[in-house]
Amino acid sequence: MGTGATAGASRRPLFSDQEIYNIANGSPHDIADWAKSTAHQRGIEVRRLPNDKFMKAVSRLSDGVVDLDPVEELLITLGRAGIITSFQRGILQIHYLR
Repeated sequence: MGTGATAGASRRPLFSDQEIYNIANGSPHDIADWAKSTAHQRGIEVRRLPNDKFMKAVSRLSDGVVDLDPVEELLITLGRAGIITSFQRGILQIHYLR
């Protein structure tokens, strides 16, 4: 889903991969709490973009529907904001969904 923040391509991630692995090794509840807390501390929230509704309709029509829950959307938003890398987001999301 959309976000008002933009990723900083040259920005160094705020968390090391080892810190992310430590978070990911917790429970899905722990990962959700970390994502919510990290976003809140930085004033980051998931924002719907005007084309989100259209994108979801196209996805549904192509049988490619992917419904993300609020925590998954928040992880994507943290990545887009440059708080975590796409690799780190993937690690967190995989462990969150287990």
